[in-house]
Amino acid sequence: MEGEEPESEQAIGEQMHTGMRLSSMRLEQHLSVSQPWLVPFHDLKVEISFHYRKVRETWGRRSLISLIIGALAFLTGSSDLSSGEFSGGGDIWRVGVEGLNAVEWQAFAMMITSFVLWALFLMRTLSEYPLMREKTIYLFVGWISVQAGLVISMSGAPKFPFNSTIIDFMGMVIGVAVLGFLSFNTWQAVMQTRDLHVETQHSHPDPRKMQDAIRDHSLQAWVLILIVWGSLVVINGWLGAHSVAYRDSSGMGIYRVLYFISGIFCVWSLIHLLWYPQMMLGATGQEIESDRAREVSRSLRGEGETVAGQRGNCPSCGSNTPVTRLPTGVLEVVCATKDCHGVGAPSERCEDCSSVFPNRITCEGCGSSAPISNHLPDQEAW
Repeated sequence: MEGEEPESEQAIGEQMHTGMRLSSMRLEQHLSVSQPWLVPFHDLKVEISFHYRKVRETWGRRSLISLIIGALAFLTGSSDLSSGEFSGGGDIWRVGVEGLNAVEWQAFAMMITSFVLWALFLMRTLSEYPLMREKTIYLFVGWISVQAGLVISMSGAPKFPFNSTIIDFMGMVIGVAVLGFLSFNTWQAVMQTRDLHVETQHSHPDPRKMQDAIRDHSLQAWVLILIVWGSLVVINGWLGAHSVAYRDSSGMGIYRVLYFISGIFCVWSLIHLLWYPQMMLGATGQEIESDRAREVSRSLRGEGETVAGQRGNCPSCGSNTPVTRLPTGVLEVVCATKDCHGVGAPSERCEDCSSVFPNRITCEGCGSSAPISNHLPDQEAW
């Protein structure tokens, strides 16, 4: 993992379009040649390989430091320095200041250190991936919810999920539901922002170029990592809660080791989840949010549907042309059919005359023809 660490949001966005593109990657096909139903798995393998190459190209010292801080947060949080605090189980009836005073100083020091490291890790991720700040908080809340839910479930059933009642399952179910909802929200926001980005920044009359743009922005591997991360969070939470659930947990060292190891993978996959959308969309100027959230944001800013967008200009003579980029980033073009005044997105059908909205605009002033994207300033490098 070499190379200088990007120092700005623009630099992070530029990392994605330099070097190899996903649409240009080719790997040998074996089973998928004779078994067409395996082609999606081959495409996923290619995409995972692309992620691996981009990680090697773009992850630098800052990413490694964040990973190390997260790993140390898990290490300090899963150790009591042999003070017997974990193996003794503690006293649940001693809470507040009395409870803190009852904690062995070694375990208390490790707890405070873990909290400080987690706070530092969170601040670093919020700083390094500005487009994903809101989603970072979402994922952290989901992570904590699973941890808390499993602690609640195991407080009444140390062998959970064995020898458990329906009530014991409620804590885990609620925690996993919160994680699932927030993860789904994150997926929707990233996917819909990606779609908007492709539609507004990569509109082209050549279908082959559009297909390449769609492939370049594929999120299959990212979604797989999101699912893997959520599964690891549940497993990690169970290992952590199980290792301290017994009144005498002196034989639970192996669970704490597995808790630490799985925690490192949780941290790595979380950084990956935040890094990839930031790298893909970091130079677009578009917030990563769902379509509905984007509409609400516009309403809160007092931007109605009638807010004027950015008008297009002929790249040759500078005259105004019938294309507009709305504040949301969506492109609108006037129907090219004579006597029709319909407006819509390029390549879509006009509701008034059923004609297809053009991808190219012919300037009435100088007669030059150019793709719609050339009539608007280029706001991002990719």
